[in-house]
Amino acid sequence: MKSTRFIVEGAVLLAIYSVLLLVFLYVPFLSLILAFLMPLPFIIISIKYSIKESLLLCCLALGLTIPIASFNLLPITLMYSTVGIVIGYLLKNERSKGEILLTSTFIYLIHMVLTYILFKAVSHTDLVKHGIDMMLEGVEKSKELSASLGTGTNEKKLDELSSAIKLIPTLIPSIMLMGSFFVAFITQLVTFPLIKRLGYKTPKFKPFREFRLPVGFMWFFLIVMIFSFFNLKQSSFLSTAVINLTYVLQILLLVQGYASIFYFSYLKQFSKAVPIIILIASFIIQPLIYIVLLIGIISIGIFNRRKI
Repeated sequence: MKSTRFIVEGAVLLAIYSVLLLVFLYVPFLSLILAFLMPLPFIIISIKYSIKESLLLCCLALGLTIPIASFNLLPITLMYSTVGIVIGYLLKNERSKGEILLTSTFIYLIHMVLTYILFKAVSHTDLVKHGIDMMLEGVEKSKELSASLGTGTNEKKLDELSSAIKLIPTLIPSIMLMGSFFVAFITQLVTFPLIKRLGYKTPKFKPFREFRLPVGFMWFFLIVMIFSFFNLKQSSFLSTAVINLTYVLQILLLVQGYASIFYFSYLKQFSKAVPIIILIASFIIQPLIYIVLLIGIISIGIFNRRKI
């Protein structure tokens, strides 16, 4: 009876995934939304059945992908199926939403790295380098156009833009990490309400104001900052690691700063609009970002919320 039910439900879920894959492939304006729904069939099968049966559905989905979308989308199916199976397994074992988010981020990151390496090896094309060359060419053309029209250009700003573009290859690890986190977060945001509607239990996040980095984080941040003051060899492993760690740690400190603002606002019973306005204003008025960053640093080492 159980095997019959698995065959029927597996066939239905495979049909759903096939439709999602077709729409993802042939309806571009819906692909951005469907990209976050693709793991759903695998999440459901993983919640209801064992890992062995979930992996069997994954293999069948890979087989269906070839006639539907050719070999090119095999990495996509592999990524969404493994992410879905892992999320479903963690939901079945009643793990926290934060743990599920971090685990799915890690799975997405592995697939992104492997896909990038595979594409580079097969096509002999570095998409990152190609994109950077195009952006730099665009900056140079804008300089030439301004010169030909006789309009003034802000050379300093354009040079700063060129320097920022040239830094992108160094920041690829951080960009991939943040991209994986974003995709994992939106996947949860889109799929969890649907899973709940189907009658399965889903965990909840704690309020954002309760987010807090451990005190030991400050020591790690301090060590990275000390290394950043050294004159490290450009493009070396240590230099790349320090730049990426600095970038990621600063983002975490910003999140800590915003969480502290939300916490203080909640504690003082301010309107919910106050911290939201501060958040939006900090993106518009750049100096406010540094104030939020400072709040994040202070709130870890000095500001103990329990004592307020």
